[in-house]
Amino acid sequence: MSISERPIKIDFHTHSHFSPDANTTMQEMIDEAIKVGITHLAFTDHVDLDADLEATPVNWDFDRDASEKLLTHYKTLYSNQIKLYQGLEIGVQPHLSDKNTQIVSSNPYDFVIASLHAVDRRDLYQRLLLSSNKPVDAIRKYYEDYYSSVMRFKAYSVLGHLDLYLRYHPELAEVPYSKYSDYIDTLLKMIIEDGKGIEINAGGYRYGLGSSNPSASILKRYRELGGEIITYGSDAHTPSYLGHEYEANMALLVSTGFKYICTFEQLHPKFHKIVY
Repeated sequence: MSISERPIKIDFHTHSHFSPDANTTMQEMIDEAIKVGITHLAFTDHVDLDADLEATPVNWDFDRDASEKLLTHYKTLYSNQIKLYQGLEIGVQPHLSDKNTQIVSSNPYDFVIASLHAVDRRDLYQRLLLSSNKPVDAIRKYYEDYYSSVMRFKAYSVLGHLDLYLRYHPELAEVPYSKYSDYIDTLLKMIIEDGKGIEINAGGYRYGLGSSNPSASILKRYRELGGEIITYGSDAHTPSYLGHEYEANMALLVSTGFKYICTFEQLHPKFHKIVY
């Protein structure tokens, strides 16, 4: 069945062997995506400058030119079966705006996720956010750093997995939303004004949260403030996770007031009516 004959199903946050934390080839991901009915697939491999190298001595970058060349080949090879997009997940921190802007301009990306993986230059994966912060202050610090990061860095499409800290500190879910909602509002209002968006990221299921990131409270508030640009991403690093909990996430979006899900081409959003 050709792509035009299938109902739209989007996955705009996936990783291939170009990411330092993934081993699956692009072709393996594409073949599985077609099998599970995905019609629009973006590869968003990692670039994360000034990562927590003391704890994890990994070069969080990849051969972006080689990735572009290979993906261009697959776009032609699979053109009747799936639409492929060149994306990037770039790690933001307040001091990296200029370098990150240069990276995005170096290749013709369709889509860029701006993700805050580190606070005070320490990767959230190390679970140290609470070592020097009270719970509510840790959350506020996370959103302050996100705001400072994208206040200057504008070469992105959506913010990645807001409330990522819950993957590594699930106990922070017990902090009342009202204690830090003003920090979230400040960030959301800015990205809406800038014409940017957010994603709903199924990675939370992989970490045992039983839900996606961000929480339903943040999704609802984003919509209340007028936010419309939203993408879905499985955050798959292996083929088995592609399109994970897609129907549940689409139902959640509809229940919080969204009518459309977005893809991006040349950094411009395209709206598609949600079907599931």
